[in-house]
Amino acid sequence: MIHLKPYQEEAVNTLTFNTFKLLKRPGARQPLVFKAPTGAGKTIMIAAFLNKFCEELPDHLDLEKRQAAFIWIAPNKLYIQSYRALKSYFAELRSLRPVFFDDISGDALQPNDVLFVNWESINKEKNLMVKDNEHGRTLYNYVNQARLHETEIIVIIDEEHMFANTLTAKRATEVLQGIYPKLEIRVSATPTTPSDYKVIVERHDVIQDEMIKEGIILNPALDQYLQTGGKSLEQILMDIALEKREEIRQAYQKLGLSINPLLLIQLPNDTSESETVEDKKYIDTVIHYLESKDISTSNHKLAVWLSGKKDNLDGIEAPDNMVEVLLFKQAIALGWDCPRAAVLVIFRELHSTTFTIQTVGRILRMPEQKHYPDALLNQGYVFTNLSKDRIVIVQDDMSYISMDRAVRKPDYRPVLLESSFINTRIDRNRLGSKFRLALYQTAEALWGVHRDLSRSDYTDESRQKLTEKLIELDVSRIDIVIPENVHLSGGVEVIRVDETVRFAKTEGELMILFRQFCRDNVGGYAPVDSTPVLEMALKLFFEEYLAMSEFEAVKVVLYEQNKPSFIELIARALEAYEQLLQQQANKAKKDVAHYAWEVPSERIYNDTYEANPKECHVLEPYFQLKRASKPEVLFSDFLVQHKAHIAWWYKNGDNGKEHFAVPYTDARGTLRLFYVDFVILTKSGITCLFDTKTAGSDPAAAHLKHNALVDYIAQRNQQGKPTIGGVLIGNETGGTTTWRYCTNKIENTHDLTGWDYFNPALVQAY
Repeated sequence: MIHLKPYQEEAVNTLTFNTFKLLKRPGARQPLVFKAPTGAGKTIMIAAFLNKFCEELPDHLDLEKRQAAFIWIAPNKLYIQSYRALKSYFAELRSLRPVFFDDISGDALQPNDVLFVNWESINKEKNLMVKDNEHGRTLYNYVNQARLHETEIIVIIDEEHMFANTLTAKRATEVLQGIYPKLEIRVSATPTTPSDYKVIVERHDVIQDEMIKEGIILNPALDQYLQTGGKSLEQILMDIALEKREEIRQAYQKLGLSINPLLLIQLPNDTSESETVEDKKYIDTVIHYLESKDISTSNHKLAVWLSGKKDNLDGIEAPDNMVEVLLFKQAIALGWDCPRAAVLVIFRELHSTTFTIQTVGRILRMPEQKHYPDALLNQGYVFTNLSKDRIVIVQDDMSYISMDRAVRKPDYRPVLLESSFINTRIDRNRLGSKFRLALYQTAEALWGVHRDLSRSDYTDESRQKLTEKLIELDVSRIDIVIPENVHLSGGVEVIRVDETVRFAKTEGELMILFRQFCRDNVGGYAPVDSTPVLEMALKLFFEEYLAMSEFEAVKVVLYEQNKPSFIELIARALEAYEQLLQQQANKAKKDVAHYAWEVPSERIYNDTYEANPKECHVLEPYFQLKRASKPEVLFSDFLVQHKAHIAWWYKNGDNGKEHFAVPYTDARGTLRLFYVDFVILTKSGITCLFDTKTAGSDPAAAHLKHNALVDYIAQRNQQGKPTIGGVLIGNETGGTTTWRYCTNKIENTHDLTGWDYFNPALVQAY
């Protein structure tokens, strides 16, 4: 069972809400835009949305049609990748049926079918899927027949920006007009379709949940490198990129991770499918240079993905795959997913020198969907033969693609700080995959059943145990009564029970009744997400303990005499599952990791910062936040004024595992992290940890942060590491600012009685 991140869950809920809203509007081809950045998990979000939508659709009595089929259109081979992802997702839920064109049975798309097609198979009238034939097996016929059977048609257009050019857009309009869906869900990281209904996943939220890297560092070639050792610009770029790849590999190794980072080299002239003589010459030059670095296809360190040559591609996505470099053209630019990809070299003549996230999307993902304490691993690295003055970054991506870099001074003296980060785990109000185990264990304890695979007759014994509990298993003579107000297939509503509509007659009707039974018994958990989990757990219980089929299992559970026994089983299993979750939650509360921290050897700054050189800052040049608070600016100026007594100072970041943080408990009892503003080392060897504030600011948390920092400082002093610090309050009089802090715990930042003045020349450790 896949667990959604908070931003994914929000997107699924918003997509569902907007879909139902658009279905009520008159007319067809209603556009709904879904914008999600590369690496956000858009396919999983769409899958979860489809599951939620199909679960809720039968209950929407205000809609004309209460069943739907879906057509998923994607360019190139992306449709296969999406099909496999949804096939895996729905293998357990079974609420929808992903199909290809040849899988369609009968003469129509069936309710809850998701038909996957690639754009190239339907974009011309002569294509078999849309061309009339004597058997009537065309996409348009399947769609029209589905509509005649009261089934709504919804189209999902994946990577919809690929359909934006004039010719493609014209043909796409013709195809969509032929399908004439009620709703068009247009999915892309950079959508082009205007719509009043948009669902947008913000990149910040995806980064916050550690699905993608914090940023992309763009290092254009510098002119001075051209004179280095007589090497060509291409060779220099490959050298720099290989060094970065090795640096990243060693960083993973230090963390005990078996992740082999991948360097991608994109070749020029990528708009051509075939290779010219010039292309082959360029490719040979790159391959020969890599061979001089002991990277070749023969030793499996080099993979090639070109139109006429494909080597070492099997399993290349695996974290520990031995391929170090992948040489490619445009072939993998769309839909390819390799989270270990970390460095990208671009050798090409761009029609535009504008960089976007789409350009570098292949190196965005985090290999374990989490960030690391080493900042090096939380960034992607791009090297290109374009000079810095020719590169333009689109406005939307300026805060993500960076070219500003600061480097730690070589005479840096370490401070030996211990930092912390919290491995967050979000509790979900849904049944998870471990519920099945809770149900099995409950059934064993309640009924005495067991699974002894070493014995062939264990299922007979389990059946006997249920019979002793007065649970009827002879399903061949069981008829299931249809209760009032239950919606069956075809939109028929049973409003009363009489002799003519007394029993469920078909397997489909039984499955609807079984799903309703499960929805009614998931307790306090979200029915949409939890019902399929309970359904599957019950069906597999019958299969694994009693060797009974799914159809037999459903009839046994729904038989009126048996229902109380299964309601009791489920209720007890929910209690056991709740205890399991509580144990996990208690463990998670202690999941705070500690690690040795020093000022990073380099730090990348995005467009929200500007260069503002200040003496003694340990990273050069100093980049200051454009919207820095007044206390931060004044205190940094104060430190420069007292540079004679300061070895170095550092302006810390305010989030992320690579920045220094102290854990504290907020007013609600929640464990949080306090990112201290300034780390300072005096020439006398005293470490100073200060957080600048104005008197009375941050009233709910300032004193709690200060008190946690006081405890932290006390521990360091006990270890023989002289340290001072705390919340620092400035007072400006006559153009001079003085700064005060307290060495003891405080209740507020209003009363400064007894607070010390911070003077770098006189500071003493406690």
